[in-house]
Amino acid sequence: MNKTEVFATKLPVGLKDKVSEVCELLGMRKNFMIEEAIREKLEDLLDAYDLRQAVKEATGFHPWQSLKKG
Repeated sequence: MNKTEVFATKLPVGLKDKVSEVCELLGMRKNFMIEEAIREKLEDLLDAYDLRQAVKEATGFHPWQSLKKG
């Protein structure tokens, strides 16, 4: 079983209410939904970071002919 740790944060009332509403509607546990949302957001942020790094390191456009010669 995975270890867990308490992670407390303040949320705007409207957001907290919406989380409760959606979880009740879909029959989900709030902890599960929030954990999944954080995991997805972290993945999105890391993908965007990787893309920015790749763009920084890119050497530019190379014609296919020049690549075939190498």
